Amino acid sequence: MATKLKKSEWDRAAAFWDAEAGEKGVWHQEHDVDPVMLKVLGNVRNKRILEIGCGNGYFSRMLARRGAKVTGMDLSSKLIDFALMREKEKPLGIRYLVRDAAHLRDLKTKSFDIAIGNMCLMDIADAKAAIREASRVLKAGGRFVFSIIHPIFHPHSKHRHIFKKDGKKYFGYTVYRYLSPAAEKFVIWASGVKATAYHRPIEVYIRYLRAAGLLVDTFEEIATNKKVKRAKKGEKGVKWRRSRYRTSAEKKMKEMTLRELPQFLVIGATKVR
Repeated sequence: MATKLKKSEWDRAAAFWDAEAGEKGVWHQEHDVDPVMLKVLGNVRNKRILEIGCGNGYFSRMLARRGAKVTGMDLSSKLIDFALMREKEKPLGIRYLVRDAAHLRDLKTKSFDIAIGNMCLMDIADAKAAIREASRVLKAGGRFVFSIIHPIFHPHSKHRHIFKKDGKKYFGYTVYRYLSPAAEKFVIWASGVKATAYHRPIEVYIRYLRAAGLLVDTFEEIATNKKVKRAKKGEKGVKWRRSRYRTSAEKKMKEMTLRELPQFLVIGATKVR
């Protein structure tokens, strides 16, 4: 049931997401996450790479342009349609498949050098199985590298909060539930489509990696490079928007939040068994 639900969710948002992501990814991918992902991956020339949750394939295309031999897969057939369309327009030799990341039965064991999941594991219901499958298709010594929304500062139970300390105001978060995994609904931006995300504490991801024979070698927390902008006259909800300010004091307070609280997390792991 979960598989069917996720497929229909992202199928309905596929056209919107393709338009937003284009050839560079959405803003936080292009400016925050992908530079770190590419750094952690290093030289990918002639590497056989599997990208799970590839969406419209923009990151697969980046890797192919760097000389990798890429297979991209996603549960959404509509997103894969966009990936195939772009491959037809500008061929890079990428193989695209409609697959559930938790069930890659037709992909050969020990057939890839690298597996990646770029901002998708928090949208996969059975992340444990997805990580196990990623490990299965990796060669000995291969790597699994993935990025997610940072679970600590994007848990399913938090409130934005302004508090005082030593006479200064700070913009932050009150987190009142973190260790309990949970599914939560969210709206895929302006598409209006509701989808399901899965909050998991970091220890759960580490446990899944260890169970799959993967040893963590990289752990990078990423603060956003997004700038705080002056709010327009009459703009509503500015007080609780971390990227908008009305006064210089509010700007300084929110800039510190963006700089100090990581929004994303990149983890790399090597297959050791």
